Amino acid sequence: MKGKLLISSPGLLTDMIFYKSIILIVDQTDEGITGFILNKPSDLFLYKEIDSTKKTKIDLHYGGPVSTDHFFLLKSKNKYSEILNITDDIYWGNNIKFLFSLIEKKIVNINDFILFQGYSGWSLDQLEDEIDNNSWILYENSEDDLFSLKENKSWNRLIKNMGNKYILWSNSPDDITLN
Repeated sequence: MKGKLLISSPGLLTDMIFYKSIILIVDQTDEGITGFILNKPSDLFLYKEIDSTKKTKIDLHYGGPVSTDHFFLLKSKNKYSEILNITDDIYWGNNIKFLFSLIEKKIVNINDFILFQGYSGWSLDQLEDEIDNNSWILYENSEDDLFSLKENKSWNRLIKNMGNKYILWSNSPDDITLN
């Protein structure tokens, strides 16, 4: 499942963590599956001093409810030994100091990565059961640029492209109580 997307189904209306989520699966082991919610920007950010005259603002995304005291990064383009490969040109890791050193050296563009607080995780059987119960839609369309999915409204766009069964939900508000 590594590299695939999970789209929360409209059936997760009452789940405030995963409602309207798009999750990239970044790792699968015998112990479980790890992913990051791509489309849940938070109100939090970090400032990194690049040199004595310039600070760079780095937005944080909510990666999921597990290990929220840790930070993880999703990066495109070049491979480095400090990060793990997911697909052809997408990598992930948790060495934030390494990321900061790449920013300071101007090797990495701020748009080439997403910084997450926490991650989403399942046991193998747990995620299979949730997919079988229609909580998640396994999305295999690789035409989408993963970094374009980091916006809040990405779920609406993807669900609309999935056809008539879901089209009604494509215009639903982020807060369903407003409907």
